[in-house]
Amino acid sequence: MMGNLHEFVRAEGTLDDSKIWRREPLYQGMNGRFVERFYPVKGQSCIFKPVTNGESIDREVWVYRHVLPFFPPIYPQMLATSGEGKGAAGWAIFEDLGPLGHAYRLGNALKVTERMAWWHSRPAAEWSGLSMQGPKPGIEIIAAELLDRQNEAAAILSELGFEQPAGIFTEARAACEGERFGGPRVLSHGDLHQGNYAITDEGRLYILDWEHAHLSSPFWDLFHLIDMSHPMFAKRMTASDRESILGEYLGQARLYGAGWERRAFVREYASFAALFGLWMLLLIQGDLGRESGVWPRERLLAQREEAAANLAGCLALMGS
Repeated sequence: MMGNLHEFVRAEGTLDDSKIWRREPLYQGMNGRFVERFYPVKGQSCIFKPVTNGESIDREVWVYRHVLPFFPPIYPQMLATSGEGKGAAGWAIFEDLGPLGHAYRLGNALKVTERMAWWHSRPAAEWSGLSMQGPKPGIEIIAAELLDRQNEAAAILSELGFEQPAGIFTEARAACEGERFGGPRVLSHGDLHQGNYAITDEGRLYILDWEHAHLSSPFWDLFHLIDMSHPMFAKRMTASDRESILGEYLGQARLYGAGWERRAFVREYASFAALFGLWMLLLIQGDLGRESGVWPRERLLAQREEAAANLAGCLALMGS
């Protein structure tokens, strides 16, 4: 038996090699620390997750205590934690779900969409202790930055073959003036790219990594699910899949009382996604200009290609 899991972690929040059988790195966080599978004893494994981003300290523990107990079991169980207030030395240990596939499939995305519409339907007042700030700036700040860097953004658009980018800057001005995305704030997972959800071989859905949960526009989760590019989890989003996911969300949201008109909903999503997508292209361009970084250059180039294709799809949807 594994016993008290706290005994396997040192006071500074790292695994104690002298007390575990083996460890395997799974992925590296933005601060350089690794999420790992570790074996307290041979044949029994857990997932050790230190704080991997300074902006998310204590948030996942809070979400597990105050939000996820009201959810169906679509998340891995948290088995032990350092507790809140440990700062960068904080950590959590989760059940090991085993090997998980993260390849994009429309059916999997639709399952996530169904659950997402449910958690978006919960009154925001239920999560009054949750931050309004996610892992990236809010869409109004993103829009303002696009306007501040309009020449740079326009140059990227031109390089990528976008011939008439003026409409996206019109949307950015409207967002800055409060004329876009003014709907209700909902519980957002915050980072719902395909690396953070999986369907097991038995068909069970798991939503992972809730440390970026916050209150935001419904379009935040939808963008991450549909059109967010990622250097490690590439996908090809087609116009048909995009419209299927948006249609599934709209249908499910209506079951919970949402009153969106389809055309207006789709266009507002497309506007949100276009602004976010262009801002991501600016980030990727900055990463490509650095001599060293978290992601290999070939992955950043593939991410730029995906982000550009997604932006083209969203701009087309804006004009439809």
